[in-house]
Amino acid sequence: MKIFASINHNMFGVLLLALATGCTSLRTVSVQPTTLPQGQVLPRHAVLVLDQSLADYQYVFQASGNTLIYPYGPALQDYARQVAKKCFQQVDEVPSLEKAAALTSADLILIPHAVKCDMSVPVWAWENVNLTLVVEWTAKDRANQNTLWLKTITATGSAAKNMGRSDAVMNQNLFDDLSLKTYKAIQEASELK
Repeated sequence: MKIFASINHNMFGVLLLALATGCTSLRTVSVQPTTLPQGQVLPRHAVLVLDQSLADYQYVFQASGNTLIYPYGPALQDYARQVAKKCFQQVDEVPSLEKAAALTSADLILIPHAVKCDMSVPVWAWENVNLTLVVEWTAKDRANQNTLWLKTITATGSAAKNMGRSDAVMNQNLFDDLSLKTYKAIQEASELK
């Protein structure tokens, strides 16, 4: 009986240590391309700036001593590519604004920028976890660098808290909402036609 009490005491100590120090978890972000509706393909040659800040974008969520890291950069790049290629007749990709300005065959520079991300986790197990992502798009005239269009897109994704794959469902919902809203905003922008 004394051995059992000693084991339980040691396990309790390990559990307390684990809870006190918290843990960091790198989450997997894998989303499928969103099915976008048919719309007008704008007769513009656009250059899409996929810079390092977008490639490296991650959301860090901290709660109860634990840290969850969501590396959204690759998914954001894929989303920007998909929307731009669906909206414009020709799209080239570059890693910086300087390289975009040097591409003299293009007439439009597109710059997506992740502004912020926020997650709300409910107290009750039957409520949804909600994720909000804000992305700002700037379109510049390539020749003179004047801003033609500036749009902030706020997207949300949610999933049931008690689902085993809540991250995957939440991220897919988030990027579906983001892709559809961005596509619609570009299609409706008279400044880009």
